[in-house]
Amino acid sequence: MERPDYRRLVKLLEEMNKEGGFFASILSRKDGLLMASAVAPTSNRDIIAAMSGFLTDTAERVREELSLGSLKDISIRCTGGKAVFRKIGSKDEQSLILAALMPRNVRYHNRPLGKAATRIRSLMGYR
Repeated sequence: MERPDYRRLVKLLEEMNKEGGFFASILSRKDGLLMASAVAPTSNRDIIAAMSGFLTDTAERVREELSLGSLKDISIRCTGGKAVFRKIGSKDEQSLILAALMPRNVRYHNRPLGKAATRIRSLMGYR
């Protein structure tokens, strides 16, 4: 099996940030391990990665307990901006999480996140 070009992940995240108007994005594993990032200098990419794993794990428990079906994304809207976390695939029990931080005035984040998720799944060989 051929190894993915991990350098391409950063380029994909940068493209997503530009298209969506995001100021930070990361790709992490479910356990919070950072795989790639495209963040503003003031953003702590390790904290974003750790929170991605924590939030996704918590949301999965809520989803399961309340029988809500498949998890699409997690959105947190605050007065200072928004954070969207999207589980984008799994392989060998390890899920990937795509997170984007954006100003609160960004209204349409689904398309850039969806495009990036599709490209990342393809690059990484995830289903």
